[in-house]
Amino acid sequence: MRHKSLVAAVSGGALSAVVLGGLLAVAPQAAAADVTCSTNVYKRTFYKNTSFPGSPVKTDCDSAIDQSWSGSPLSGVPTNNFGVRWSVTRDFGSGGPFTFTASATDGVRVYLDGVRKIDLWQGTGDTARSKSVNLTVPSGKHTLRVDYVNWTGAAKIKYTYTPRTTATYDKTKPLAPAGVRTAYNTTTRKTTVSWSANKEMDLASYSLYRRPVGGSTWTKVTTTTGRSHTDPLVNPDDRTPYYYEVRAKDKAGNTSSGSTDTIVRPLPVVTSLTGTYDKATGKVSLTWPLNTEPHFDHYTVLSNDLVEGSYEWVPLGTTKGNTWTTGPITADGETRHYRVLVTNDGGTTTYNPRWLDANATNELWLPVPDGIAPAYAPDLAVGACEGGIRATVSDSTPAPIRDFVGFEVERRQLGTQTWSVVMHQGFDPRPATATATVCDALPADGKTYQYRARSYDSDGNYSPYSEIAALTRPTG
Repeated sequence: MRHKSLVAAVSGGALSAVVLGGLLAVAPQAAAADVTCSTNVYKRTFYKNTSFPGSPVKTDCDSAIDQSWSGSPLSGVPTNNFGVRWSVTRDFGSGGPFTFTASATDGVRVYLDGVRKIDLWQGTGDTARSKSVNLTVPSGKHTLRVDYVNWTGAAKIKYTYTPRTTATYDKTKPLAPAGVRTAYNTTTRKTTVSWSANKEMDLASYSLYRRPVGGSTWTKVTTTTGRSHTDPLVNPDDRTPYYYEVRAKDKAGNTSSGSTDTIVRPLPVVTSLTGTYDKATGKVSLTWPLNTEPHFDHYTVLSNDLVEGSYEWVPLGTTKGNTWTTGPITADGETRHYRVLVTNDGGTTTYNPRWLDANATNELWLPVPDGIAPAYAPDLAVGACEGGIRATVSDSTPAPIRDFVGFEVERRQLGTQTWSVVMHQGFDPRPATATATVCDALPADGKTYQYRARSYDSDGNYSPYSEIAALTRPTG
């Protein structure tokens, strides 16, 4: 009887026992198979003890903690003196203020990342009591754990965690939406924008915005609780590229920053155009990145040539490749201009203005050397700059007929014969006047310094020198 009583006592606890040859042998509980639960669903484990040692009797998934057991919760677990543990790791997005509420008979403890937040750990029989705490959950992923034990009587347990959604308490902006994707339909000429679900638990809506590339004003396209929208915008010439971004708004009225801007190009574009001139053949070779958009169809290559007294963009031909070699051209020392247009599968072609555009990524300005030095000297002006003398070189020759690619400035001390180069550089081709500037660092020694400038072409031929300009450095 002594052995039987001991076996009965132990088998109701954390260990099971058997009698072998008159001796009590303790055998560990069988480990329950591991269970993987869906996102944000609790993993629940049952123990036939109240301190959670050893392997659980059973592991399953539970979408909500809201149970009432009048007896044993499942086979293998006693009616009294059992424990249940729930745990879940979820992404709280931007986090913010939350309320944790637990109601239970007997013992319940709630943990956030292993830190106890609610502690009701005493026997209550069949009478449940509850407790709520307000706290701030940091952004990102966190683990919740709820431990419940039933010592005697009815077993009731309920736990919830909910965001506080009034503007009085919630000052935390939602995270910017992620996973923004765009799909342009070449048949309808419309864009569908979709995005991933926001991690916030108090999300109220999303807003989709659009602005033209190069513009600064965002236009709200729609506000929705869904995660995709087809923009009804149909541009008349179907050429304008647009940026799209999505913003999230929570129930307290806080609005996130915009998602990463996603560009949609109804018409593919040439993002860069480079070229070289071959002196031996007299030909120009052009190269640009190959477009891979599904609605790309072909390229048209043009040259800006003199036609009946005025310059016109003249088509050289079409290609689906990303290179082009021209016929031989005259090496006249002037700058040649080339442009590559794109046509999509709907027949729309890149806007092609008659004028030159130095900012256009699909346009190349290529000096073709003639072996003859630039004929005219540039203008030179000197003045003071911080720590030295500033020399500014300029030349107002019209861009299409410039026969130089850069400027050089030399300096010498008054009364000496040796000139030193203080600047040798190209210029920004976009302004009407070609300009380059250098701040020549010199000591404040009271000496006078002279400057002269000249331009040079791509073959290294130099123009005549400008007139000499001089300036005296004041003594320190």
